[in-house]
Parts: sequence; structure tokens; C-alpha cells
Amino acid sequence: MDIKFDSCKKELAKLGILDVYVQRKLKDYYSKNFKKINNKEQSKIIIDWKKKNSINSKSELDDWLNLYEINFEEWIDLVNSDYLWASWCMEKYKDKLSEYFQIRKKDLDMFNYSIIKVSNKELADELYLRIKEKESEFEDIAYEFSEDNEKYSSGKIGPICINKIESSIASLINVGNVNQLWQPRFSEGKWFILRLDNILSAEFNTNLKIKLSLELGKKFLDKKFTEIQKK
Repeated sequence: MDIKFDSCKKELAKLGILDVYVQRKLKDYYSKNFKKINNKEQSKIIIDWKKKNSINSKSELDDWLNLYEINFEEWIDLVNSDYLWASWCMEKYKDKLSEYFQIRKKDLDMFNYSIIKVSNKELADELYLRIKEKESEFEDIAYEFSEDNEKYSSGKIGPICINKIESSIASLINVGNVNQLWQPRFSEGKWFILRLDNILSAEFNTNLKIKLSLELGKKFLDKKFTEIQKK
């Protein structure tokens, strides 16, 4: 592999950005000449970049180029780099994405659930029975009795992925069915009543394929970075 790292590695390491620098060089090495960008693609890349960076006029772009001390051609290379890397990853991992999707699917699905948290077990049991027997609506009880921030959304949480949910709640949701209501459980100092409202299954569409291919690309870069550090 013929890549030159001209910056001081020790200084970059002290700043905590050596991996970022090396991985950017690796991205450019593998993807820079991967494909030729046509006019339609180039126009969209530029429009998306300007929108993301709040650049609304030629003068604002000129100011940005001056600030970062790069010319127009260098800027084009910069804005194209992420697109080329994503294209390279999509091509490299196209035959692995379906299998990887199945591995990652549970983490990619999104969940909506409702929850009530109270400190007193007797109150939790009473509220659970009122909901179960349809004496009161879950949302009304959550707003009136819940002791955490979810009361301000009438107990409703989501959509949210499973790995961002408190483990004691996630373990139930992982095996639950839509509209299932759980008896009060104790966790982190409070009793909670939980209902699973909806599951938004991840769709294996173009956007998700790009996301997954970039994840695999990141694993590839991490491995290469480790190899370089050992040399």
C-alpha cells in the first residue's frame, strides 16, 4: 500500500485525531479513482453539501474556501470524497449486505412504547389493574401519576431503537407483542408499567443499504488503522 502520511503522527495522536486523519487518507486511497462522477451526480453532491453547510451564495462559498485555504478544485475533491467512499463501500459489500442486514435487523427496528414509573408498589399494582380492566386510559394515568419525564408525553416513548432503551425495558420489548401490557416491574428505584405500542420494522431499501455498507466500510478502516499502527 503506497500512502504517505506527512503529518506528525505523534502530534495527531496527542490531539486524539490520528485515527481520523489516517482513515481519511485510506478512504481517498481506495475510492478516489473508483468511478467517474457524471454531471447529474456532481450537481446533486454540490447542492447537498451546500445545504448541509448552510452555504447559500457564491460569496459565502468564497468565504468558506478562504477560511479553509483551499481552491475550487480542492473543494470539489472534498465534497466528492464521501460520495465516492459510499459508492466504493456499496460495491465492495453488495454481496454481504443481505446477510449483514439480518444480523443487524433487531438493532435497526424502531419501537414505540408507553411507560409509567412510580415509587410505590401498591400504587403501581392499582394503576396496572385500572389500565388492564379498562377503567382508565394508559395516557391519562401516565400524565397524572408517572414520576419521570415521560409524564409530559402521556407516557409515550419513540420511535426509538432497542439499543437506546433502558436494558430492563428493552429485555421485555425484545420478546413482547404489540399491545402487550406488562405487570409492574422494578428497576432503578422505581416500579414501571409497560405497554408495547408498535414496531416499525427496518426496510432493506437503498438508504439502509448505504448505511450498512458504510458500517462495514468503517470496520474495514478500523482494521487497516490497527495494521498501520503495528508497523
